[in-house]
Amino acid sequence: MSQLTGIAIALTLLLAGASPSVAQSESEREAVRAANQAYYDALSARDIQAMEQVWSREADDVLVAPPIRPTAHVGWDKIKKQYETFWATLEELTVSMEQPTIHIEGNVAWTFGTEHAKRRTKDGQASGGPNFGTNIFVKRDGRWLLVFHQAALMPQPPAEKAK
Repeated sequence: MSQLTGIAIALTLLLAGASPSVAQSESEREAVRAANQAYYDALSARDIQAMEQVWSREADDVLVAPPIRPTAHVGWDKIKKQYETFWATLEELTVSMEQPTIHIEGNVAWTFGTEHAKRRTKDGQASGGPNFGTNIFVKRDGRWLLVFHQAALMPQPPAEKAK
C-alpha cells in the first residue's frame, strides 16, 4: 500500500468517526475560516513561527506538496523541514484561497477550494497559477489546528496560437 493510499484511508476513517456534537454554527464556520486564512497568511509570509501556531505539530500531521511534484511529508518535523527548504529557494510567495468551502463535523473541519499562487525564485523565475487545495483541521482546546494540507496543480489549457 502506498503512503498516500494509507493517508487517504486514515482520513476517511477519521472523518467517518467524527461526531456531529458541535453544531456548524456561524461562529464555528468563522473560526475555521480564520484558521484557514491564518495558514495562507503564514505560508505567504514564509513564517515558520506562524506555521507552528496553525499546525497541530503532531507526528501524524500530513503535508502533500509542492503542487507541481507532490510528496507526502508526514509528521511536524518533516513538514517544517519541507517549508524551510522550499521557502529558502524563493524571493517571493503569495498563496490565497479566497472562497473556501467549509464543512464541520464535530471536532473535525475541512476546507477546499482554488488556491491562487504566485512565486518568484531567487534566480528570478516567476511561476504560479491555480491549485486545488484541501485543509483538514481538528478542534483541540477550543482551537482549530491544521492536521492535513494538500495542494494539487490545476493544469491550464494551452494558450491559443495567434493566427
